[in-house]
Amino acid sequence: MRSRLQGCSEPSGSLARSFDSKVLGYTAALFAALPFLVWYIDGSVTTFILSVQSDWGLMVATAITAVGYGLVDAAIAGTLLVVGLKAGRPREAVAGRLGLFAVIVASLSGQVLKNLFCRSRPLAEKSGQFFVDFPCLGKGSGFISFPSGHSVTAFALAFVLSRVYPRYALLFYGLAVLVAISRVYLAKHFPSDVVAGAAIGILAGWIVCRVAAFSPVHEHT
Repeated sequence: MRSRLQGCSEPSGSLARSFDSKVLGYTAALFAALPFLVWYIDGSVTTFILSVQSDWGLMVATAITAVGYGLVDAAIAGTLLVVGLKAGRPREAVAGRLGLFAVIVASLSGQVLKNLFCRSRPLAEKSGQFFVDFPCLGKGSGFISFPSGHSVTAFALAFVLSRVYPRYALLFYGLAVLVAISRVYLAKHFPSDVVAGAAIGILAGWIVCRVAAFSPVHEHT
């Protein structure tokens, strides 16, 4: 008997359209919230974070933030892909393949936007300002705050994994949220940076899944 793993999930018809509408609606809401965060929230949250940082908190946040590194997320996806191919497990192969594509697409998109918006990091010169010394390509990491690259890749991978393993969606998204919070706690990003990163990551994961839906992976059972 043959079955198909289409994209990152198997819904069809109105159910799939409803899911697509929700994803696009959520990402649109996140993008719409950005001006409010930039104007009214970013500065005060950063000031508060700097006042409550502790050695223990920094140690924990540093450990959590490692999960959001693009190479780490790519390694997680790559491991799933290898396991799936070697062990003959189509679901893991799909999760790894699409997860890797999503991380790559999200990471590249994030890097392009970072260098376009050229926003100064919380502790850098001209903190929080956009288009500082534009174009900022090659000007250093202090001027590529928006969006958060860690949040971009963490949410892209979380989206794909939650579609392949919906039972663990809360875990995947929970880890992505922790990564985003860790970036703010470490004063590497503003809240708007990580919210934008989350929206871009989810959108990248959704795009990869939709494209993959036109190239279904077959499995023999």
